Amino acid sequence: MPDRKERLDFAERWLTDAFRVIETPGGIVTLDVDMTRARDALARLREAGARVTYTHLVVRAAALALKTNPEQHVLVAGTARLRPARVDIGLSVAGTTTYAPVMVIEDVAEKPLRALADEVTKRAPEVRAKEELDLASVRRWGWLIPFAWLRQLILRWLFKHVWFRRQLSGTFQVTCLSQPDHCIPLLFNTAAAVGAGRVRDRVVAIDGAPAVRPIMSLTCVFDHKAWDGARAANMVAAMAKWLETGELE
Repeated sequence: MPDRKERLDFAERWLTDAFRVIETPGGIVTLDVDMTRARDALARLREAGARVTYTHLVVRAAALALKTNPEQHVLVAGTARLRPARVDIGLSVAGTTTYAPVMVIEDVAEKPLRALADEVTKRAPEVRAKEELDLASVRRWGWLIPFAWLRQLILRWLFKHVWFRRQLSGTFQVTCLSQPDHCIPLLFNTAAAVGAGRVRDRVVAIDGAPAVRPIMSLTCVFDHKAWDGARAANMVAAMAKWLETGELE
């Protein structure tokens, strides 16, 4: 079969320009988490009929970490800094394009784990359907702004506003992938984002002796205008505390 060259439609051009104007992270920190108790909690919930996954545990842990460390819960855009009154997690959802649509889950820290899992399960198809509608809409009117420089100018102006970032991605972002060991979300709209890889058995040292434990790697990427490396390290440590105690219900 010969090579085939295609022109990007206007929806794809807007998405491409959005990726170009999003700032790259100022730093990355990682931490391995012992998921033994989290796995036990997951098993108990599933036996009770709850449709809970590791993704829900990570989202819940991120929200609790921010709630218990409110000084870290900020959004910076343009010349404004917002300290949100509630934790709204933007969870990446698999979509039909390279742009993963984001489900904004409001006030996660105040929602029980079962309610959180039910909401994510219910809303995932709605988020995917909205992605299709949004793409179709941009394909219809995107031609009105045919120049890349103008599209990027508009997008840069929007990303300078806290309200736009919060509406698009919540106050903190989470991405979970079940196949790779590490997930590093290098493009995001909040002060920081956490990526979680798969849970797999690994040999680790426990009291100086080798032992097999289920391990998940958390990676936190951050905007240096809002966080520094110490804040990112505090975030993954706080998440690890919640996950390793299993007190997420």
